[in-house]
Amino acid sequence: MAVIRWNPWGELSTLHDQMDQLFQQVFGEPVLRDGGAQYLSLPVDIRQTETSYVVEASVPGLRPEDVEVTFDDGILTIRGEHREDARPEKQGDYVRRERRTSSVFRQVSLPSEVDPDRITAGFENGVLTVSVPRTAKAQPKRIPVSSGSSAVVEAPAH
Repeated sequence: MAVIRWNPWGELSTLHDQMDQLFQQVFGEPVLRDGGAQYLSLPVDIRQTETSYVVEASVPGLRPEDVEVTFDDGILTIRGEHREDARPEKQGDYVRRERRTSSVFRQVSLPSEVDPDRITAGFENGVLTVSVPRTAKAQPKRIPVSSGSSAVVEAPAH
């Protein structure tokens, strides 16, 4: 007879995943609030290359002018607004309407080694791609240590 060790944490993790799936099925996508507006959480893929971070987000149904990308204090923010008034006129009334028309929002914290002045964003086939160039990480600087009284520097008196 084989002895199998029971791992309670593994079952807890499985339970957590099942609860997440249940809540998502019942309540739909997670909703974020920013001011009075409601946004769906925008899933993103983030890749790291030698020269940049690449953030990709699927934003079907949005046009480039519906999407705003900002970078402030290490936070990349993507906000997409569905604008119903920009849509062509529809003929008839809906019998069923399942396609989402909610707005989307996502903030991604990035390391300090990025060049915010060279960030670019492109939009193709419903996928927003934001390229955030990396800068060279500051290398440690060696400080020479001298001996004797010349090594002591006194602070100015106040």
